Amino acid sequence: MARRRRDPGPNRGRGLTVNEVAEVDDDQDSEVPPDLSDAPPEVPETETRGRDPVRIVTLVVLALCVLFFVMYVRADRVMPYTDQSRVSGYTVAVVPQVSGYITEIPVDLHEVVDPGQVLVQIDTQSYEIGVRAARAQLDNVIQQIGGQSAAVEAAAAKVAAVRAQEDIARREFDRIESIRARESSAVSQSDRDRAEAGWLGAVAQVEAAEADLRRVEATLGPVGTDNPSVRAAMAGLEQAELNLARSAIRAPSTGAIESLNLDVGHFAAAGQALMTFVSTSDVWIEADMRENNLARLSPGAPVRIILDAVPGEVFQGVVRSVGLGVSGGTFEARGSLPSVSSQRGWLRQPQQFPVIIDLADDVSADQLRIGAQASVMVFTGDHVILNPVGRLLMRLFALLSYVR
Repeated sequence: MARRRRDPGPNRGRGLTVNEVAEVDDDQDSEVPPDLSDAPPEVPETETRGRDPVRIVTLVVLALCVLFFVMYVRADRVMPYTDQSRVSGYTVAVVPQVSGYITEIPVDLHEVVDPGQVLVQIDTQSYEIGVRAARAQLDNVIQQIGGQSAAVEAAAAKVAAVRAQEDIARREFDRIESIRARESSAVSQSDRDRAEAGWLGAVAQVEAAEADLRRVEATLGPVGTDNPSVRAAMAGLEQAELNLARSAIRAPSTGAIESLNLDVGHFAAAGQALMTFVSTSDVWIEADMRENNLARLSPGAPVRIILDAVPGEVFQGVVRSVGLGVSGGTFEARGSLPSVSSQRGWLRQPQQFPVIIDLADDVSADQLRIGAQASVMVFTGDHVILNPVGRLLMRLFALLSYVR
């Protein structure tokens, strides 16, 4: 060990006395070397490094991250999930087909109505008058047809009468001809000429009567409901009755009333919407799935659904159809150059396609509001590990929907 040297202090530079040298030697002899018998044995550096807990935890975390990443990639293909979903259904604009002033509105905003229930009643007075006028027109046509039928009968009787006269005149002429054939002097030539003229005149009267009969029959047309005039009058009556029925606007199916902003006395013009009808008879879930999720999707695949309107519940459904195309968002008019949209950023945004999903569980109409958000997970096969994990995750997401 290196000897400790005493600082001479102010006497630095002068020599040491005998007593000072002895004190230095006593100090050096009083220092006892340390006892190393109780010190722990030295561990090799490699063994200490292999037991480093920080390194072990890091490796375990990395292994779990790799495992979770592989499971995520696999699940994203065979068990796709998306929260970009919404409840969809049919919305119908309630448009009157006839015009008139509104006399009654027997429904309220957001009211649920049944099929055939009256939504708006338009003044019926003018349409009732139209029905009565159409019925009078039909009666008039029937009356006219009755008169034409009588004319046809009279023309037919006249044809029969002139045919009888023509038959008498023909037989009279035949008798005179037979007499003259036996004895030419028995009948004069003038008598023969008069008989022939009478017969030819009767023939002409028959032809005229038959022509008049054909004219009257053509004017009359078919008898009964096959008559064109009768059919036209009946069509007019049906149109008048239809207009009267259309004055009451009815619900096409089960649904609810939206955008009701009118009152009694408002003039309803044909073709202009009065309110919106939201049908609840056919409601579905429209989920937007990425392109790389569609490979295994097929109609009939089971689906788990979470509705934001019903937190904590998981519903079941099935895939109805998968979209085959979406719009690119650009349209070039004919004669113009195509426009190309440039993609900015490191990653390209994935394209999404709509997947239509039907609900298999019974859900009330007030829980299926059109446009409500939902989350879905599609199970594309029997996967022993991933399917239970997916069902557990959907249950967890349903519970978390309470705080969304």
